[in-house]
Amino acid sequence: MKTELELSECDSLAFDWQGERRLFIGVAPSAQQQQTLNALLQQLQAPLQPVKPTNLHLTLLFLGQSSAAQTELLWQQLKTQQLPAFTVLLNQLELWPGPGVYCLTGVLQHRGLMQLDIQLRQAALQAGFLPPQHALRPHITLARKAKVLPAAAPQPPEVLLAPEKLTLYHSLSTPNGVRYLPLASLPLQR
Repeated sequence: MKTELELSECDSLAFDWQGERRLFIGVAPSAQQQQTLNALLQQLQAPLQPVKPTNLHLTLLFLGQSSAAQTELLWQQLKTQQLPAFTVLLNQLELWPGPGVYCLTGVLQHRGLMQLDIQLRQAALQAGFLPPQHALRPHITLARKAKVLPAAAPQPPEVLLAPEKLTLYHSLSTPNGVRYLPLASLPLQR
C-alpha cells in the first residue's frame, strides 16, 4: 500500500487505488513554524483535544471522497498550470463551534492565494468534483471536538506561511485517529 511515502517519492505516484479516498489539497508549515505550532498545541487546555502535530496544515481545497481517475485528471490539469506562490499571516485564535474546531486563522488578502484558490476550484470542477461548500478561510486547525473556549486561551503566535509547494493529502482514518498522508506535490511559482 502506498501510504507512507516521502514527498520526494510521491511526485511520480500512480493514481491507481481502488474505490475512493478522502482527499484534500493543502500546504504544510515550515520546520520552524511546526515548532511554534507544537508549542501552541502544548498550551491548549481541556476541553480542547489538540490535533497530532504531524497533522498540522493549511487546507486550500477539500475534495472529499475521490476516485483515482478523478484525482489523476485534477492533478494532470494542475501540473500544466503556473500555480502562484503566496503568503498568509495567521495570528488569531478562533473557535468555530459548527464544525467544532479551534484554529489559528488569518485573512485571505494575498493576491497569489486568491488566484490559487480560483485555479484550484476551476480545476476541481473540470475534473468532476463538487464545488466547495465554503469560501476559503485560511486557518490551521489546532483542536477538534471544540464546542467551547478554554478558560485560559493562549496568546496566538504570528505564523507567516510562505509555502514553496502544495500537496495532495489522503485523510486516512486509523484506530489511532486520523492521519494526513502526502500523496503528491507541485511547486508554487514565485
